[in-house]
Amino acid sequence: MEERLSVEDQRLLALFQREWENNLHKSPEMATFIGDHRFNDRLSDLSEAAHQADFLHTKELLVELDTFSLEQLNQSNQLNYQLYRLKIENAVQEHQFKGYLMPINQMHGIQNFFNRLVAMMPFAKEIDFQNYLSRLKAFPLYIEQTIELMNSGITEGLTVPAITMADVPAQIYRQLPEDYQKSDYYKPIASEHKKLSSSLRAEIEAAIKENLYPAFLRLAKYLEDTYIPSCRETIGLGELPRGGEYYDLLLHEFTTTNLTAREIHEIGLKEVERIFAEIQEVMKTAGFSDYEQFLNFLRTDERFYFKDEDSLLLAYRDFAKRIDKELPRFFRLLPRLPFAIEKVPDHQAPSSPTAFYMSPDLKMTRAGIYYANTSQLETRPKYELESLTLHEAVPGHHLQICLALELGEVPEFRKSARFTGYVEGWALYAEKLGAEMGFYADPFMKFGQLSFEIWRACRLVIDTGLHVFGWSRKKAIDYLKYYTGKSEAASTVEVDRYLVMPGQATAYKIGELKILELRAKAEETLGDNFDLREFHDVILRNGAIPLNVLEDYVEKYLLEKTAK
Repeated sequence: MEERLSVEDQRLLALFQREWENNLHKSPEMATFIGDHRFNDRLSDLSEAAHQADFLHTKELLVELDTFSLEQLNQSNQLNYQLYRLKIENAVQEHQFKGYLMPINQMHGIQNFFNRLVAMMPFAKEIDFQNYLSRLKAFPLYIEQTIELMNSGITEGLTVPAITMADVPAQIYRQLPEDYQKSDYYKPIASEHKKLSSSLRAEIEAAIKENLYPAFLRLAKYLEDTYIPSCRETIGLGELPRGGEYYDLLLHEFTTTNLTAREIHEIGLKEVERIFAEIQEVMKTAGFSDYEQFLNFLRTDERFYFKDEDSLLLAYRDFAKRIDKELPRFFRLLPRLPFAIEKVPDHQAPSSPTAFYMSPDLKMTRAGIYYANTSQLETRPKYELESLTLHEAVPGHHLQICLALELGEVPEFRKSARFTGYVEGWALYAEKLGAEMGFYADPFMKFGQLSFEIWRACRLVIDTGLHVFGWSRKKAIDYLKYYTGKSEAASTVEVDRYLVMPGQATAYKIGELKILELRAKAEETLGDNFDLREFHDVILRNGAIPLNVLEDYVEKYLLEKTAK
């Protein structure tokens, strides 16, 4: 039965719609990625003045939210209000730490997202090509504003660790072949198109050569000559002005809990100990008694590695279809949208993780993409592919995010919500679910699953260690390499990720532990009446939400279920 809308409900929904439109205007790149192409002719204003104006608007929005009476909102809008207010409060608190003065690192920044942005733009009508031309012409200003932010960051002592920036200039150069017609940016006009006139083609070519290439090269030179030499030699966020406070806020935002750094660190140590004991048992099953000998065998035996990138992608795609067959036994509702498996772009691959997922647009006109890293094949063991695919694709990110996109009449911000503790906690839970699905059949694949689980437990220890407890980069790399069996190269990429994304890595294990706790409670409470498919439906039915809100919903479900 549809809930009735009071005047207060309607006022709140109007606010959501107004601010959604406002955000699309402010971030035309986000609009493109979610499938709204009205603003494809422009790029964001990155100036400090724009950041300050946005902050003032956000503070005003918080005051406006105070004018609502929760009692006059229906149940759905009470949840919407709660989630939106949390989002706005976090934005207000974050601004004081000026993270926007660190706009580039090896994971994120214009050098890694602009080519993906172009790939998300349609090229079917004349206006599409005109939009592309406009963005190319706007690109130099975008680069200048990025440089201005980094200069301000240098002045205020807010820079990323120098060690993490080593590959960033190369990420730029790898996108800019000497022959611009071989670049990704030429691809939209590489073939004849009836909506692309010769004059417009010439203008786009000129913009690639005279706007985009020089601007990118200007950024690379700035990074090499000015920014990287000015970056800090320290690595922990706690070394920055008010860095400890900033880290506490990020832990709260990413985990959606009030756990302290010390508590998270201790949880991690206990989880590492528990999972490592399981690894020892698997190692014995595989016929080994010495851990280092076992790891050396896994790192050096050719049977565990792909000969070429096509073989890797084919194996991943094959396993994904095997998962599909098992999903109906575990889920009542499955997403309509498919997903593709593609390689991480070459320019980005050397400093990227083993895999990541890019969700569809909100209009659901584009499939999800599961990116697999095909560089350095000697660091991509076959025994990782099952856990990776379960996490990034189904029943992990793709299944959860696409079901959120298919939510009914909810505000747009709910469909794109990314409460990390929930989103990554679910994906890690999906890895563990793989065992119930019948995967991890041999001890090496089981080691792969456990190595991934202990990897996320190590993150609790390492992330807090780096940013609060004074760990060195080498200590973190050695710790991760020892407990997970990852190579030196893979461990280094991972640790450097934690350095530039403080707190984010702690969300995975904290979220998974909460979902496992809720499942155990449901199984104990309901006994023979426990239905796993129904439980998964309860976990997934509201999209991404904070872990405390998820717990409230499970408690409500159990009360209703036992009452019946």
